[in-house]
Amino acid sequence: MSIIDFSLYNNFPVSVLILDSSGKIVFKNTQFLKNFGNIKNLEKFSNYFSFDICVLDSDDLFRSNPINFALNSKENFCAYAIYQKGEKLLSYQLSSFYEQDFKILVFKDITTDILYGEIEKKYSFIRQQYLNLAEENKQFAALQKQAQTQTVKLGLLHRISNVVRESIDLNQIIDSALKELSNLFGAIKVYYAAAEDKNFYIRHVYPAKFKNSIGLKVKLPSETNISIFSKEISVSSCIKEFLNSDEAYPVQINRIIIPVSRMHDILGLLIIFTNQKNFDESQNDVLQSIASQLASAIVQASLFLQIKQKNTELENTLKELKETQLQLINSEKMASLGQLVAGVAHEINTPLGSINANNDMLLKIIEKLSQNPDKESSKKFLETIKNINKIDKEAIKRISHIVMSLKKFVRLDESDLQYADINREIDLTLELIKHETKNKIKVTRNYSELPKIKCYPNMLNQVFMNLLINACQSMPKGGELIITTKYENNCLIVKIKDTGSGIDEKIKDKIFIAGTTTKQVGIGTGLGLAISKKIVEKHKGEISFKSQKNTGTEFIIKIPAGLDEM
Repeated sequence: MSIIDFSLYNNFPVSVLILDSSGKIVFKNTQFLKNFGNIKNLEKFSNYFSFDICVLDSDDLFRSNPINFALNSKENFCAYAIYQKGEKLLSYQLSSFYEQDFKILVFKDITTDILYGEIEKKYSFIRQQYLNLAEENKQFAALQKQAQTQTVKLGLLHRISNVVRESIDLNQIIDSALKELSNLFGAIKVYYAAAEDKNFYIRHVYPAKFKNSIGLKVKLPSETNISIFSKEISVSSCIKEFLNSDEAYPVQINRIIIPVSRMHDILGLLIIFTNQKNFDESQNDVLQSIASQLASAIVQASLFLQIKQKNTELENTLKELKETQLQLINSEKMASLGQLVAGVAHEINTPLGSINANNDMLLKIIEKLSQNPDKESSKKFLETIKNINKIDKEAIKRISHIVMSLKKFVRLDESDLQYADINREIDLTLELIKHETKNKIKVTRNYSELPKIKCYPNMLNQVFMNLLINACQSMPKGGELIITTKYENNCLIVKIKDTGSGIDEKIKDKIFIAGTTTKQVGIGTGLGLAISKKIVEKHKGEISFKSQKNTGTEFIIKIPAGLDEM
């Protein structure tokens, strides 16, 4: 084997490592020593290199590093490799070829080229066979630059998209778009002019120091207007911003006008003033995308404003409906109370009559005692007074009970959820309608043991009142009223059944509709069952019925116990 002088490789600006046919290192050029030091263990040195992609077809993944591939390659070899130097990662282009019986490895540091896209150094020391590789490197650089440009554009669109998606504030969306456009073009200023009455008026500007332009009417040359209404981007040179501008620039600048349109309508204009001379098709695409997103944002903001106004109107309407509903409930309660007045008065008059009669008797006893105060008479009259006192106590207790029941039923001020004993509430209602049931209707109470239910007791009492009075009035000649309460599957069930005349088939489907009544004119309001249904639904429950003509009717109320979130 002839002796080869490798010293010429010391003049190379790249690192060169030469091995003989046995794989022994025979030469390291000056640049190699500077970059990697005087290595002696090639295997250890190769461990500092790795591919930037995973080699899947290697038999030994742990030995799959660029230097091993270069050494084992029978042909010329070229690859990009990552070299770990301390905590730094450097990028190298690793090439290998044979010179006689020697394997020559060339390490080119391309870290700066990859980071900044500047692949400019030529392989002047490489033979003609490496010119193809140089051309590929140029193509790679061009693709990298194009990718970087595309990344900038996509980043811009992404940021504007985020603002459009995350904000419903149209002013914020437009101001953000103007700022991004200003950064992209290095603009002097950027305007957004809104279309109003077939003219364009500046409504936003960036930077804010030019805010005195806001409100200015935009007057443009006719050829520019043609482009705008053709929805095309217009690029032209100008000294004055607009035909009606008072000030002029000292040199010509570029004016870029992007129509912001939706369907057939021009919503506004994005106007950019910049010293940038070049304007390519890729910028055109970005601007059209931004204009499209801005148009969508304007339409969405307009729709949101309309929805907000509609919501406000609906909230006001709902508030009015709730107030009306409360008035109807109270009105129906007052109507129910009106029906109770005669019966309650009779119930109170009976014990009052006893008290009056007893008072008359007491007056006579006192007169007798004053006329004939003997011991026998006193003892006899004292016994009579005790009986009278006992009767009066019962009468007063009865009156007090009726008044208390009435007071509890009326409790209009209790509008909050509270725990109530439903069996007790039904008994309270039955006490008030005693005049409807006494001596003609048998009341059967099939009460189960119930837990206290969280509810609006005053409202439920109104439901019970409506159903119980309806049941009594359906049995004018007497009958049986059966009240059943149960608690199943965390649900309160109340059944009110009568043996009355039943509900006519013609009105069964609309029995819960306001205005529907089976009673004579002047007796019912037609609101009782409709309001009862609303009250039960307010408790997240349901009310239903079963009825058969001349046999009777049964109303079933089901109310869930978990009303804490009502």
